Amino acid sequence: MNRTTALSALLTAALTLVPGSLLAQEADAEEALAQLRASATVESIEIVPATFRLTRGDTVTMEGFLKDADGNRVEGARWGIGSDDSVFDVDAIKDSIPDTYLVWGTGPGEAVMSVWILRPDSEDPDNPASTNWERQFDIEVVVDEWPAASIEIDAPEYAANVGATFPIRAAVLTDRGTKHATAELAWSSDNPDVLAISHDGVASFRAVGRATLRVRSEGLEQSRTVEVTASPVRSLAMMPTGASVRTGDVVQLEPAVLDASSNAVQGVHIAYLVNAIAGPSGGGTVYDDGAFVAEMPGTYQVVAMVDGQSASTIVSASARPEVKPITLLGRGPVPHVATSDLWVFEGVDGRDYAYTGTHAQGGGERMFVWDVTDPASPVLTDSVVVDARVVNDVKVTDDAMVAVITREGASDRKNGMVLLDLSDPAHPKILSEFNENLTGGVHNTWIIGDVVYAVNDGTNALNIVDISDPANPKDLGFWEVRPGEEDKNLHDVWADDQGLAYLSYWDDGLVILDVGNGIKGGTAREPKFVSSYAYQTRHGGTYGNTHTAYRWENYVFLGDEIFGCGECVNGPRGYIHVIDVSDLENPKEVAFYKVPEAGAHNIWVENGRLYIGYYQAGLRVVDVTGQLRGDLYAQGRQIGWYETTGAEDEAIVPNATNAWGPHVYKGNIFVADNNSGLWVVKPEWNPELVP
Repeated sequence: MNRTTALSALLTAALTLVPGSLLAQEADAEEALAQLRASATVESIEIVPATFRLTRGDTVTMEGFLKDADGNRVEGARWGIGSDDSVFDVDAIKDSIPDTYLVWGTGPGEAVMSVWILRPDSEDPDNPASTNWERQFDIEVVVDEWPAASIEIDAPEYAANVGATFPIRAAVLTDRGTKHATAELAWSSDNPDVLAISHDGVASFRAVGRATLRVRSEGLEQSRTVEVTASPVRSLAMMPTGASVRTGDVVQLEPAVLDASSNAVQGVHIAYLVNAIAGPSGGGTVYDDGAFVAEMPGTYQVVAMVDGQSASTIVSASARPEVKPITLLGRGPVPHVATSDLWVFEGVDGRDYAYTGTHAQGGGERMFVWDVTDPASPVLTDSVVVDARVVNDVKVTDDAMVAVITREGASDRKNGMVLLDLSDPAHPKILSEFNENLTGGVHNTWIIGDVVYAVNDGTNALNIVDISDPANPKDLGFWEVRPGEEDKNLHDVWADDQGLAYLSYWDDGLVILDVGNGIKGGTAREPKFVSSYAYQTRHGGTYGNTHTAYRWENYVFLGDEIFGCGECVNGPRGYIHVIDVSDLENPKEVAFYKVPEAGAHNIWVENGRLYIGYYQAGLRVVDVTGQLRGDLYAQGRQIGWYETTGAEDEAIVPNATNAWGPHVYKGNIFVADNNSGLWVVKPEWNPELVP
């Protein structure tokens, strides 16, 4: 990805552009050229105020004055504001002169606000398509946390027995009732001979007696008295007594903790450690629940410790077998416009089809129709043109009679979605358009029966649309997190046949809804909240960016999409988080898959295989059978890959992969590549994997 493309991608996701820049997206070539020429005359940009310090949740109005060499105002230039961090958000105030932004603190911390301007290429100054985003200067932004109001110390999680060691939990709460994100805790004990505690809250129970713990933070203090008792534990044994596995296979350890009467002892803390006997140090990991997994081949001793007692077992891990390659089967090159999402299905005529959307580069107003009955030779049979700058998503109903395509950037700003009649799937016809409450644009959709869930760009809510009469869709309402608040971003929705929907809510993380499962009384038309899981939060000073979700068995696979990070020099990064949802109301992260040099986009899971489209790494396929823990990439669970890289005459961006997403269909893998169109590849492995 070249510099202009990379910066444009960063700006698209991380910057809020001023109204003049937004107009440039819809202007004709003459207007775009005029804007670019105005940008060329800008010699300075004055930002008022020049410094920013605000409290989380507060807003500041910021004005930008663009000036030429003589100090005169420049109107219509293309510029924008962005950040390589996430403690604040910026929104342009429409139709304002001077250009005005609203800046609000979303979480405590320090960040840099960057001011950019779009400059013409010195070698081709009159070509709006040949430009460079030029960074002008940076402004420091400091966001303070809400004031601390109280400290809460949890009761010890395990029995406070002599010989035990485990952490004590405490939290500083703000005056809004939220956990203070930056407060540091200082622990002490009034009787360290009975109970000693480290600076980070790890308690060591040394003798029978009583001790009072104190914790101080932000000028506050709280205490808890703990009774330390004699341990009932008299013996400890480890099961299994030994195991031979592959890397990535999980061994569930089951220590037997017994008292003097050989009865099981409950509620005690079991600590684990791993010693590498033959293999790399750090090549194996044991978790608090006794799950052990080896990332690297070797022989490992796993030790369990309870109240001073210990027991161990030996686990030998061999490398996972080498995999057979994925080979190219067929191509549908698209050299003149960027490709977005795809959907593959069997039409009512008995033939197979792939529908692919288009993105802004090169047009973005079209859905292509491919006959893929012979997957080795995709045939372009037709296309559907709509008023849009991006057709981001394509979905088809279960009966293959209706397709839904999304619209963003319509010239009349009435975006929404378009429904297609698939009576003749090789030549679909526009059946209806629906934009009620969706004029801000629809990014993604999912269809359950005769209900469409639409991701609303304008409100960041999940809109619900009845398409039982597809010629006359009807609005059924919407669902959103944190109603009334604006600092949220819904990106994607996926649902399964178990009556559950999984929303990718960016920094709010994964949100699970009951849409007919029954556990919360939800229906497809009236979803009910089940649970959520934010694996990283903006408010904690780190990236969330939950971009996509897919459920398979007891896991939901979540993909990041992170722009503006330090290593994002050739496009966004992000990896796959594996969330255990066996307890739907208490999701927890248990594993991850991360290609170090690349960023994940869309995913698909089928028959124990996770298929991932990567910005910089093409298609990756991962074995996700059995129990999952730890670093799936290091464990060798990747079982195949294919670089979707188009040649000069076959790609709008040649010689660079940008796999948008995969769709597995009838044993083949269909991949939409943003740079080069449709790919069909064939794996050379057995149909079933061994868990």
